[in-house]
Amino acid sequence: RARRRARSSNAMEAAAYKRLYPHEYYEKFVREGARPDGRPLGRARPVSVARGVVSTADGSSLVKIGRTTALAAVKLEVVPPTLASPDEGNIDVTVELPPMCSATTRPGRVSEEAAYCSRRVADVLHDAKVVDPKLLCIDPGKFAWRVYLDVVVLDHDGCVLDAAVLAANGALRDCVVPVVSVDERGEVSVGAKASDGASDAAAENEGAEKTKKRMTTTTTKRRDVATNVAPVSLTTGLYRGRLIVDPTSEEEALMEALVTVCVDDSGSVVAVLKPGGDAEATETQIAHCVAAARARHETCANAMRDAFS
Repeated sequence: RARRRARSSNAMEAAAYKRLYPHEYYEKFVREGARPDGRPLGRARPVSVARGVVSTADGSSLVKIGRTTALAAVKLEVVPPTLASPDEGNIDVTVELPPMCSATTRPGRVSEEAAYCSRRVADVLHDAKVVDPKLLCIDPGKFAWRVYLDVVVLDHDGCVLDAAVLAANGALRDCVVPVVSVDERGEVSVGAKASDGASDAAAENEGAEKTKKRMTTTTTKRRDVATNVAPVSLTTGLYRGRLIVDPTSEEEALMEALVTVCVDDSGSVVAVLKPGGDAEATETQIAHCVAAARARHETCANAMRDAFS
């Protein structure tokens, strides 16, 4: 019983010391090349990917990086294309950080972090050419697909941008564009209706078949939304001259700066992001961040491959 009291007292003292002197507490671990959760400074957390987790969506994916959890879902809608790009579809990306995901998140208007993640995920998907917008065209100048990609962070324990990018990739890869047909009156048939129309036409006599062909002006085949490109991002924190790979939310609050590097399958750098911070990242530090992101890509690619195998 005395030992139990001593352990409880020591745990309370450690928790109080961590709360009152967070930097001193963290520095004691970092000096030994470790972190409070037991990881070395350069080790990222385990990652897992699950597909098809939302039955009402056209594509979905759930990603966990340690405790950080992000759910992405895709919905497709037939809309008129823009005047600037009449032969292309488009993607709308929204990243949400609801109050339930973190104690620091408040209800109300969209937080700066959520807006930042939305812009960066959209930029990464565009720059890495994850989706070919021309493949989203149904009838040039008349109809195209609009892809609504929503990412909801369920648990914010650091590096939400990394989880959001991976979840967005998984949801797009899980999504398949259905068969679409457009008749001469401009009526659009999607999915089963378009397929049934084609089957009925095949079953009719030759004269009726010709009439059907005259009425149907455009037909698109069923195909995947995403290409085979799967960009992966890794966030690294700068702390008193040291690099902290894949920091947790508690660690992020102590970092002097955060650097996020996104690479594609070939190892090419898609984006290097540094949203402010008190410290300047040197070329050597950025080079180390890029190397860490390239090493991380294999782990994330394997998790994605396991989910879709």
